[in-house]
Amino acid sequence: MTDPLTIEVDGTRTPLVQGRTYRVGGAPDCEIRLPDSAAPAPVLARIRHLHHWTVGGFPGDARIWLGDAEVTGAVVHLRDVPDGTDLVISTPAGRARLHILRGTPPPEVRVPRPRADDDAGSRTHRLGEVTVIGREDADAGPHEHRIAIPGWGVAVEQATLKHVAPGQYHLRDGGRGNGTFVDGRAVSWARITPGMSFSVGRSRFTLVRDGELRERRFATAATLSVWRLSAEHGGGPALRDLSFTVGPGEVLAVLGPSGAGKSSLFKALLGELRVTRGRVTLQGLDSRTDFDQLRLLLGFVPQDDDLHRTLTARQVLDYAARLRLASDTGSARRRAHVDAVCEELGIADRLDVRVERLSGGQRKRVSLALEILGDPSLLMLDEPTSGLDAGAAREVMRTLRGIADRGRTVVLVTHSTDQLVGVDKVLVMAPGGRPVFFGPPGEVLAAFDAPDFPSLMVRIGSAPDTVPDAPRTPADPDSRPDDAGRATAPADIPSAGPATEAKRHPGGRPLRRTAVLVRRELALLHARGPAALAGLMALAVLCGGFAALVASDQGLAVTGPDNPKALQALNLLLIGAVLCGQALTYSNVVSEFTIIRREFRTGVSPGPVIASKFFVHTMVGTAQAGVSVAVFRWIRPGPTPAFGLDATTMTVLPLVGTVVCSMALGLLISATADRLERAVTLATVASVCQVALNGVPFALDGSGLPYWAAMFVPGRWGLAAAAALTDVRRLAPDAAADALWEHGGRQVLIDLGMLALLTAVFVWASWLVLRRRLRPL
Repeated sequence: MTDPLTIEVDGTRTPLVQGRTYRVGGAPDCEIRLPDSAAPAPVLARIRHLHHWTVGGFPGDARIWLGDAEVTGAVVHLRDVPDGTDLVISTPAGRARLHILRGTPPPEVRVPRPRADDDAGSRTHRLGEVTVIGREDADAGPHEHRIAIPGWGVAVEQATLKHVAPGQYHLRDGGRGNGTFVDGRAVSWARITPGMSFSVGRSRFTLVRDGELRERRFATAATLSVWRLSAEHGGGPALRDLSFTVGPGEVLAVLGPSGAGKSSLFKALLGELRVTRGRVTLQGLDSRTDFDQLRLLLGFVPQDDDLHRTLTARQVLDYAARLRLASDTGSARRRAHVDAVCEELGIADRLDVRVERLSGGQRKRVSLALEILGDPSLLMLDEPTSGLDAGAAREVMRTLRGIADRGRTVVLVTHSTDQLVGVDKVLVMAPGGRPVFFGPPGEVLAAFDAPDFPSLMVRIGSAPDTVPDAPRTPADPDSRPDDAGRATAPADIPSAGPATEAKRHPGGRPLRRTAVLVRRELALLHARGPAALAGLMALAVLCGGFAALVASDQGLAVTGPDNPKALQALNLLLIGAVLCGQALTYSNVVSEFTIIRREFRTGVSPGPVIASKFFVHTMVGTAQAGVSVAVFRWIRPGPTPAFGLDATTMTVLPLVGTVVCSMALGLLISATADRLERAVTLATVASVCQVALNGVPFALDGSGLPYWAAMFVPGRWGLAAAAALTDVRRLAPDAAADALWEHGGRQVLIDLGMLALLTAVFVWASWLVLRRRLRPL
């Protein structure tokens, strides 16, 4: 057993107890408090016990001495350190000295207890006729009654509280921040009376009486409590009676063999798994009733780096900040926030490098920065060291330790049991989602009498029923009614109650998020380079050129008794439009689905995603149609003007409609397919149907399956609109007598109207399918 150690600072002695982690710094909640004159940082270091006592988590600019020798590593090992040795930590901001004593301190020395309360204080505000709640900002303008609150998701005028009658206020959300919440649900408007509560940012407000509003403000650091959590997946159990508590600034590692439910735990916390029993609380919010608000406090870093690799790291983070921060955050403030986060993670010098050119460890840090931008209280990571070499994995774990030291709770799933340095607690799970151990990492192997972690994983995976359940942890309020247990109980906060009169928020800044996503889509197009963009236009050039080669010298005009090749030329132009349109989008959503799902977790709904892709690719498709017609008109004459339209407009109009409608069909294919190979198959089938059912290969006589199937084919209506505009039945008398080709204004409007209707149906169906896939519950 490790000899007991005591740390003495400025005459105050703190004995170290195994299983506990001690923060050293000037912050009031540090277990080893430095005097103000010797506090270079709020949290300067952390002392923890793995197999022996170690000190780590130093600032990046710190220099450390143990006795007379300078330590060059990131961790100082206190094993076999002589009694009375000094540990000196020096930073540009100051120097701290820790005196290390061996042995048990006198009985009267009291061990400071870690603070379990996440409350950062409460205050009372006097209300006026109109009270503005929002971010403190120099450009906010004067307002007699203004309540300033911190938070990157808080707008300058996040919400207003208007006095409408004695004891009655109207609460309105400004629509520029991350939401105003009543009973855990985002609202655009609500009626507030004495006793009711609402939340903005990390502040919970309660109307005490007419004219008096009490604010309870929570710190960034928060305790995560999971109590008797059970969940199902695919009809079977995914988690069974899982309980644990992770305090502010702690790192929890979740271990277990395949099928143990490690990823299911994250899905349950993210609301992507059906929870059948139990609850989760974070910062006073209960997942059963406050999930809309709680999810803003969650950050999830998936195993794969779900990033747009053709963009630079700065572009990726800037667009993420635009989506996650309050929309009235200025560009200078947003850029400064991105720079500060990247400086914290050590990637500030790699911001202007394309993501695809970054190393695996650097990409992982960019992925981490993406989540930290939103200022989460709980950061979850799935296999953060997967695919990294030992050095890069160690650096990632050091980064996570530093993130926790700065006041966030970190939970990670890992198979790399050799990378547990810096971890405070370990949760071991057996197949079926059953917890079998929860405690300090140094006690895991001894608890199972296992020689090493691989042997332990083999034992748990091969014979899970022989491994006993983990003992009930302090997260269970029924077994230990102390402070840690009460952290799991529902917060004692007044509720607006079921009789609240409120209007739900329509979805959170959809128009502004659509604008951001449109800009990103344009950036992705630009990042593909001139060669890729030239390739898109080259396809249009080929389509127009082949149609011109097939056409006679008359082109699409009526200059003689007949022009039978006009139909063939029209058919080739429309087939080109079909292929160009589908090629733009059939792989777009499916290839970005993991990114779309990641952003959905932060509040980006499917509507802006589909709308942005539709708008940008409509512009590209329209340009392709214009190029195709320009090439054809350069070689052959256009149709005879009719209906008040010139020859170019008569040719371009049906091609643009066909390209856009086919592009919308490609979006639906991409939203439906679960992998790229399936999207390719579906797009190929759709292309064959569009060519075969457009009315040229065989007549569609108004009955039978081909006729009705053709009603849903863009190529059918696109060719019909082109044929009706150019009077192709006169140009090619031998062509099929298709009623949809009748040369008349009414028929032209019907054909073009059906293209527009099909486009709307395909876009709506794309949104519906994507929403269903993103919300499996």
